[in-house]
Amino acid sequence: MSHLLKSRSRNSAFTLIELLIVIAIIGILASLATVGVMKVLERSKMVTARIEIGQLEAAVSAAKLDLGNQDALPSRIRLAYSFSDFQSQTQLSGESAPNFALRVSTWETIKKVFGKTLTGTSNGTDFVFNWRGTGNIPNVKNATDPTRAFVTLEGMEAYVFWLGGIPENGKFTGFAASRTDPTLSEATVSKRKGPYYDFDTTRISGTSASGNLGYNNSYGGAYAYISNSDYAFFTGSPLITLGGNLYPYRTSSATTASSYYNAKTFQIISSGQNQVFGPGGSAWTPGSGKYAIDADGYDDLSNFSSTQLGKKDE
Repeated sequence: MSHLLKSRSRNSAFTLIELLIVIAIIGILASLATVGVMKVLERSKMVTARIEIGQLEAAVSAAKLDLGNQDALPSRIRLAYSFSDFQSQTQLSGESAPNFALRVSTWETIKKVFGKTLTGTSNGTDFVFNWRGTGNIPNVKNATDPTRAFVTLEGMEAYVFWLGGIPENGKFTGFAASRTDPTLSEATVSKRKGPYYDFDTTRISGTSASGNLGYNNSYGGAYAYISNSDYAFFTGSPLITLGGNLYPYRTSSATTASSYYNAKTFQIISSGQNQVFGPGGSAWTPGSGKYAIDADGYDDLSNFSSTQLGKKDE
């Protein structure tokens, strides 16, 4: 009887081969589950990015209407801290010709947006705009480094400026509804213009102290913003972004005003899972489906294509 029980016990035990087979099956199931989870996460981030692109578009419409009913919110601006520098119609010491032209055009836009009586806040012998917000000392021009009195914003940096306004205490407070100084703090002027978009501050790139703030997408890569008012400039000079150099997307090799996608508004482009932009320009036709799946920009999303830029339109 004892011999029979021992025999049954040995027969019911797993052999080494059987254990290895079970472990292999568990490993296969785990890898399949991991792949499935990764695909779900990737899809979720894609959906989030597409929803945000729509929200950012709506925010621009609201900002355009509220900020003097503007035709465009430029994706290239050059802000000056000193009122005397900002409104000067002559090229300043140490200022390049392109920067001079950009500063003058920005000043004209700022006056249209906030009013023609802007003077800034009294600060000794000059008036100063503190575009960086409370707690961040504005750069004032000095003899050794006159460039410190300015900050140039391009792409999403300009976008964050227009939609978020002045940063203060870890948040965006919009702009002061003031005829003389839109940079006044929320504590000083409670009536505000904006903010027009609720930026997730954990995804803001840069620092308020630098004056250059961008916004990352759900992948941890970059959003790009290119206004139709700047398409021609970026045709010759790519937009510098966290995901590389990017030209505005065109429908053909022509560089006429009507040859760009969203010719009358703007382009918003989100880098995809690889967090790298495609080149844009006439080298790429969104929705053509003719580019390799691993090419830069294949998985990018935009406000002018119904699907990823490397895929055929759905």
